[in-house]
Amino acid sequence: MNHLAYSLFPSPRLADRLGLPRRSPVAAFLAFPLAVLVVYLVWSGWLYPLRPDTIGALGHPFTADPLLSGAWGGPTLVGAWVVHAMAALGLQVVCMAVIRRLPGRTPAGAV
Repeated sequence: MNHLAYSLFPSPRLADRLGLPRRSPVAAFLAFPLAVLVVYLVWSGWLYPLRPDTIGALGHPFTADPLLSGAWGGPTLVGAWVVHAMAALGLQVVCMAVIRRLPGRTPAGAV
């Protein structure tokens, strides 16, 4: 989790205050868009039922809803939620693997 936090807050002084490992400015610059993508994927995948375009179907998650007829995994809210969450999970795994492999971080065993 430190890797994601430092990617979102790349300032060395802020990292020292938060007790996060320092990272080179180039690595922090490269990691920032990936960290923002990970946070966005939480919203669009894991919290899918709370989005403004789907919250109307929250009261009946297992029945078909016309709002979700074109959604991935639709027409039920649960189906669309599962598909969006799995797509988000796959992208989050890739993004976090890239963030962890960027140079200038403390090895995981030393943290």
